Amino acid sequence: MQKHLKKTLVASAVISALSFAPMAAQACTTTIGSVMALTGSLGALGQSIAKGAELAVDTVNKAGGVNGCTLKMNLRDDQTNPAVGVAAAKQLVDINHVPAIVGALSSGVSMAILTSVTAPSHVVQISPSSTSPSFTELAKEGKTGGYWFRTAPSDALQSVAMAKEARANGLKRVAVIYVKNPYGEGLAGEFSSYFKKMGGEVTASVPYNPNQPSYRSEVSSALQGDPQAVFLIGYPGDGTTVAREWISAGGPQVFLLPDGLESQKFVNDVGPRYMKKVIGTAGGSVKTPSLTIFKNDFKAKYGNYPTQAYMTNAYDAVMVIALAMEKGHGTSANVIKDNIRQVTGMAGEPVYAGVKGFEKAARLIKEGKTFHYVGATGPLTFDKYGDVSGPMAIWTVKNGKVEQTGMMSVKEIDAIIKKYGH
Repeated sequence: MQKHLKKTLVASAVISALSFAPMAAQACTTTIGSVMALTGSLGALGQSIAKGAELAVDTVNKAGGVNGCTLKMNLRDDQTNPAVGVAAAKQLVDINHVPAIVGALSSGVSMAILTSVTAPSHVVQISPSSTSPSFTELAKEGKTGGYWFRTAPSDALQSVAMAKEARANGLKRVAVIYVKNPYGEGLAGEFSSYFKKMGGEVTASVPYNPNQPSYRSEVSSALQGDPQAVFLIGYPGDGTTVAREWISAGGPQVFLLPDGLESQKFVNDVGPRYMKKVIGTAGGSVKTPSLTIFKNDFKAKYGNYPTQAYMTNAYDAVMVIALAMEKGHGTSANVIKDNIRQVTGMAGEPVYAGVKGFEKAARLIKEGKTFHYVGATGPLTFDKYGDVSGPMAIWTVKNGKVEQTGMMSVKEIDAIIKKYGH
């Protein structure tokens, strides 16, 4: 009897071991890529934006991963340099075989990666902060192959918000100094168009090249025409040098600043006492349960929550990639591309950010039910060009600190565009 029992126990143990073997073999990792500016002109912003993306990866894994696999993000530093960004993206695509890349941050770097790497390789690219209108034009020409998306609205919208805020603050004459890349050129052009339509005058529009030791010549040109303020379009680093030289040359200490300069480090480096009046704009986030969840999770993981743009956009970029893979029961670029719009938009049941949100989405997918992800930035609806609409945050510098003061809704922006035409 005991001998028989012993044989039975041994047999049971063997069967149990065999039954668990397939589960052990299922241990897997799904890797996506990311190219962001962790150093260089945008490094001050990029490090916090990258944390938003990394928080999303942690969230997905705490919710069970993608299709039962651990999600990993291979993050590379582009140094805010297009050539470095392209090299990093090529490694991610050719060597690591990632199906998607989150990034880049700078429109110039994203454009280089899109045209040289991701579109030709049929790899999905989702930028959390590249806002140049040039991407929309590229998509319209059929040159993105449908693999391009961004979770930040185009500067065609930010320019409207800035022009309106400038006029609302009594400014009639504004000089524009902008970084010579797709971001600077697009935003400068769109702003100038709307500001003029609203009755304002652009006294000068002066481009500058990055990494110059001095910008005295550009500042001198921009001061012609007696401007009341300067719209400085750039990034911390070069933007700091331009701002200091503007102040040294006696330029009015009234600054219009876009998303690229919504940085406490930029303000500290220029000197808050010199920034007498700041009117800032940046991509905003709609107040939803997802935004609250994101803020709480971010603070819990990193200990603070800086006031700057695009951390939520980076989080949402990773989340929609993960949800698309879950929805499509696969990890290829085409699965992601074809399912992004299936997990966003406004159809079906709302699913929010966080671990519980991803778990709910996975359950609804298994049940064959329709849902849409409400992001940390708000509801996401990608049009056929990969663009989204979104509100614009209005910010300033108060008591030396970057502070958001209001929000311009999509409805308000659309009404202005309708009134003045595009």
